[in-house]
Amino acid sequence: MEDFHWIFFFLAAIALVRPLLLPPLPREAATTPAPRPYRTLGQAMAAPGDNLLLLRLIAAAAVIYGHSYAISGIPGAADHIARQGWGHGLYSGSIAVQVFFAISGFLVTGAWLRRPDAAFFLRSRLLRIVPAYLACLVISAYVMGTLLTQLPRAEYLASGETWAYVWKNLTFNTNMVWTLPGVFAGNPLPNTVNGSIWTLVVEARVYLWLAIFGLLGLLDTRERLFYALAILAACLYAPLALPMMPMDEFLRLGGFFAAGCAFYRWRDEIPFHIGGVIVLAVLMYLLRGTAWFFPLYGLTLVYGVFWFAYGPKFLLGFNRLGDYSYGVYLWGYPIQQLVAMHLAEPTPTRITLLALPLALLAGALSWHLLEQPMLRLKGRRSGPHGAPAAIDNAAAATPPARHTAAGG
Repeated sequence: MEDFHWIFFFLAAIALVRPLLLPPLPREAATTPAPRPYRTLGQAMAAPGDNLLLLRLIAAAAVIYGHSYAISGIPGAADHIARQGWGHGLYSGSIAVQVFFAISGFLVTGAWLRRPDAAFFLRSRLLRIVPAYLACLVISAYVMGTLLTQLPRAEYLASGETWAYVWKNLTFNTNMVWTLPGVFAGNPLPNTVNGSIWTLVVEARVYLWLAIFGLLGLLDTRERLFYALAILAACLYAPLALPMMPMDEFLRLGGFFAAGCAFYRWRDEIPFHIGGVIVLAVLMYLLRGTAWFFPLYGLTLVYGVFWFAYGPKFLLGFNRLGDYSYGVYLWGYPIQQLVAMHLAEPTPTRITLLALPLALLAGALSWHLLEQPMLRLKGRRSGPHGAPAAIDNAAAATPPARHTAAGG
């Protein structure tokens, strides 16, 4: 087993034993933030409604768009952002997954602070990620794979690779299984069934990191969180390996998750104004090609995400729909491969235009038939002192740079 599995079982044991030995962890004290001479992110959050559902769906669509270039198999094909050459691995799909992780860190930090209960936290995260993920793995392997494989059906179903695709990927192991026997073997980008799911491995790890921070009380005050994040950053520059974060791609996404966490914790100090987005974006553009570009890029992206989430109110009507983004993310890649398989000339534009509505349909079915019922299980119990349990959503993705050839 990997360090992730040992840490998960250790935290699960703590979650089971703690209520028997110790009183419940106290909730975050309700305090009135000191007045500021400017509008803050916290004040914007107090207004009803947000655009997070829309933002996540846009990000999921961007993942599909970005993957279409790799799935088309056209040599040198790259989306508009990648062609700018701003940095290694920076394209529409990578930006989209960074958006997802920033939102995830923000929402999950808030969820912990509202209910600092390790058992509830772990159960909630499992209910949010695993059921839809398991369904995607099983249907891909035993329905789609059975219909599409070039092998005899009995041989395909008896293959250990078919079972490994479900089981090994479900354990959130870094050594993931990307292929099913004889499936998509003749595609322009051959064999890879779902190059997006690697980010769920990262997502599971940052959830455990946040649970550790919560149990150690490092989320209780901004000062503790600041020093904890500073120490982690110092370890990276040392460089020292962080548990559960074995690759640069993991660390990069972990950084965006941590940024979302920090934005939530400092929400009552962070100015909230479109001018901040514009100033940061201009500085980022002027300093492209320098060592300052990526720090400014990260800050601009995260600041822009939460301005969009809590700023424009005319978009709130979108919230009448369900939260389809996770299902769109899970099913986007295999649907794109299926589309490419049936196109005589699978260009990125054709793949995107055909796959996106099909992925949206899959996402709607996933939400209404599986994800939403699972979230009801999470929310049946109220939080401490009768507080309602919060429901949040966090996941999505695009393959790491080392899987670009296989996963876009």
